[in-house]
Amino acid sequence: MKLLFTAPLDFDRKVMDEYCDFGEVMTLDTFFGFQCPPDIATWVCDPGAEYVIDDAALDHFPHLKYLATPSTGENHLSREACERRGIKVLSLLNDRAGLDTISASAEFTFKLLLDALRKEPARELQGKDVGLVGFGRIGKRMKQYLFAFGAREIHYDPALSTGYGASSMARPFVWGDAVVICCTLNDETRGMVKKEHILSMKPGAALVNTARGEIIDEQGLYEALAERPDIRFATDVVHGEVEGCGEESRAKLRALGAIVTNHIAGATYDSRTKAAKIILSLLQKELGESCKSASLAT
Repeated sequence: MKLLFTAPLDFDRKVMDEYCDFGEVMTLDTFFGFQCPPDIATWVCDPGAEYVIDDAALDHFPHLKYLATPSTGENHLSREACERRGIKVLSLLNDRAGLDTISASAEFTFKLLLDALRKEPARELQGKDVGLVGFGRIGKRMKQYLFAFGAREIHYDPALSTGYGASSMARPFVWGDAVVICCTLNDETRGMVKKEHILSMKPGAALVNTARGEIIDEQGLYEALAERPDIRFATDVVHGEVEGCGEESRAKLRALGAIVTNHIAGATYDSRTKAAKIILSLLQKELGESCKSASLAT
């Protein structure tokens, strides 16, 4: 069995040595054109690559059994295409306990919030009301950070459509001195944040997005920022990243005065080491169970 590892390699490479049951391991810092041996059975992909792993991509991997992504987001791959081909998809969400040890994205989200508030005229966080759209792993960490800095949170979780102190998604935008988007991108949340939500924000309010660009309606965002230059928008994610046109979105947002980073919230040595360990451990477990089942079948 051959394993292809195209995820970023800037992590503790000793982790690879802990998992030696995969047979031949092929690692690449860059990966273009899907030029690799056709007998790859397991692929740890790069969640930041500017292509979607769909039917066209999977045609190059006729023997692929497992597709693993060291991320929580999956908008860079097509689960439907994988299901049609009998390919099992694994992500960090398959190990919730391990995922809870990774704090890089939450820390960077908090940093972007402080950066947005410090845009002129600079404001402090203490005493502010901060709306959290999404109250999963990152949202709960943000609540802890906000409490430590003397700020109050109003959260709304689209997964539950409920939130303490928030009867609808509109309330965090109307009442918050800042709003942080930290929910999962799915069919329900795609384009969920509209122009009217942004226009309803307080004068000088901050809006931060470290989830996925597609959660905010793209044209509505551009129009809202043009009409409300007082809104302090900071984002690590933009529309069109997986299609390879993220730079166009970043340029438009910077021209509108936004703080824009290049999807680096989770890109720390520590987080990538933990993510690699989680993914390789999940694969090792899957392959072990697969071999056990094959043995029992014979």
